[in-house]
Amino acid sequence: MLNKKTAVITGASSGIGRAIANSLAKDGMHVYITGRNNEKLELVRSQIENSGGSVSASAFDIRDINKLQDFIKRAKEETGRLDVMVNNAGLHIHGKIAETDPESWREMIDVNILALLAGSQSAIHAMRQNSENGGGNIINISSGNAKEPGKDFYSSTKHMVNSLCEALTQELADEPIQITNIMPGAVATNFGRSADPAMIQGLASKLGINAEIKKGQHLSDELLNRIHSAMEQIFLSPEDIANAVVYALKQPKNVVMREMYMCAPKVYLGKDFSF
Repeated sequence: MLNKKTAVITGASSGIGRAIANSLAKDGMHVYITGRNNEKLELVRSQIENSGGSVSASAFDIRDINKLQDFIKRAKEETGRLDVMVNNAGLHIHGKIAETDPESWREMIDVNILALLAGSQSAIHAMRQNSENGGGNIINISSGNAKEPGKDFYSSTKHMVNSLCEALTQELADEPIQITNIMPGAVATNFGRSADPAMIQGLASKLGINAEIKKGQHLSDELLNRIHSAMEQIFLSPEDIANAVVYALKQPKNVVMREMYMCAPKVYLGKDFSF
């Protein structure tokens, strides 16, 4: 169902975005991937190509809306179509509102909300030009925290993502462009790199892992895999989210996955361990 089609994935240099890109490429899609870290993005590109997949990569800051929309247009122009847009890029800067630098709010708004809006807008325009009366799928990676908008500022931005998904669903009700909102709970990714290093190091120590963690540092794949393996009842893996994306895309045309909330067995709403 996905072979020879085209997808754009943001935030694809690591974690959930990387897993989604790999999964869609394995299903025969030409994936256009973007992220801020060129070195990590090139590693993902190499992984996909070495596995026989088709991929195009471009590193830039997703807050540059013009670059984002140009990238989406490029995918449509080069392949003649755009079938899937995955708005995956997200930013979580930890801290209480009363103590946080206001610039961090702007960063989260720009990445979590404005980039998603700009990506969706450009994708809609491209999908309307697809053959066979147009159409496609826009998949937004929100967060389980969106169900608790009062938890912190990040959760509030993801609550707005949920609202935007509903708005897009209603706006596109008469068009063959489907909106799917996926809300993962705790996932073992580098998304927690902006958290207190002591918290992450404490978690590693409890698992018998000796690791020195610095704020902003990307955790190794080995450490993330060990965390997930030791605590799979609490943490989902990036591949779990990628599987959900593929599942949503492979539904027959008369079935639309509007919303998916995912969490590990020992995590439930109100008791989520954010990482």
